[in-house]
Amino acid sequence: MSSTTYQPVSRKSEEEFELNERQRMYESSPPSNGALSRLSLFLRQRKRAVIFVIIAVLIILGLASAEHSGVRQRIPALLAEKDGLEPILGAKTEREYGFTLVAPTYKRVERLPTFLSNYANGTIPSLRRIVLLWNDVENEPPTSFTDTLTSYTVPIIIEQRGINSLNQRFKLSENIRTNAILAIDDDIIFKPEDIELGYQTWHQYGLGRKRMVGYVPREVRDGTYVVERLPTYSMVLTKTAFFHIDWMKAYWSEDARITDVRNFVEENSNCEDILMAFIHAHYTRVPPLFVDAPSEDLGTGGISFKPGHMEARTACVRKFTEAFGEDTLVPNDMYIKRY
Repeated sequence: MSSTTYQPVSRKSEEEFELNERQRMYESSPPSNGALSRLSLFLRQRKRAVIFVIIAVLIILGLASAEHSGVRQRIPALLAEKDGLEPILGAKTEREYGFTLVAPTYKRVERLPTFLSNYANGTIPSLRRIVLLWNDVENEPPTSFTDTLTSYTVPIIIEQRGINSLNQRFKLSENIRTNAILAIDDDIIFKPEDIELGYQTWHQYGLGRKRMVGYVPREVRDGTYVVERLPTYSMVLTKTAFFHIDWMKAYWSEDARITDVRNFVEENSNCEDILMAFIHAHYTRVPPLFVDAPSEDLGTGGISFKPGHMEARTACVRKFTEAFGEDTLVPNDMYIKRY
């Protein structure tokens, strides 16, 4: 595997980027830091006298420092707490705050500028970097495209693995340094604020490593894969979904059952997203959580447009149900929406 990192020209190094991200993290403040957010917003809106601004800034810095110190003190305790998934996922590991966007791309270079302009322009506070999985093994990324990548605010990494496989989107990578991953297709556009909402939902309500949070819900009825919106759902597809990085380990487990169904995905060039949902549900028994947000789909010629796609998806559901059991998927009727 080879990878190339394209750093924003406005930043000199990865370390400098991380310092900027840490500062931006405090400015955007996760939900638990609501008081700081409101105080910061109050100061920006009112523009009080300099003396009051100085006092307020000192208060903010003191609180932020104290909270950051508290977080550092709590991390070892949180890591020491077992979640019951250690036999499958291994021990919990401390990684960077925020998330990594991972998107496979195959012969759609003309659409990538639109995709990156939406996600890599610095309007998603918790996004740390973008990893593009270059699945076109016959062609190198054109310089007309790569020469533009340093113009974006977020660092962009192109990984070339020399193999075009749906399973590769769940392969561990040294370029992913966060616990949270946003798996997303390269042809779907969500508003940046809805993506940030999804991350904060995962961060607050993801139950550590247990829950997937996503934007594309699906259900199974009588062994049939259902696309239509129903009162309940039991999967969120990795067309756009947050999950913990350790599930990549589970997906690539050498367990005979998982190896068999992973090979089924490889042979049929379909359903890696459904398989991840089954694996997640099988080991956690926790339902996913749906973020209801509008999107624009740029795709016109992908797998889902091929004849027999729905029948193939149902065949996958039945194969995975045979492997993991009839009641593997856990339904949910709750959703998160920004108003």
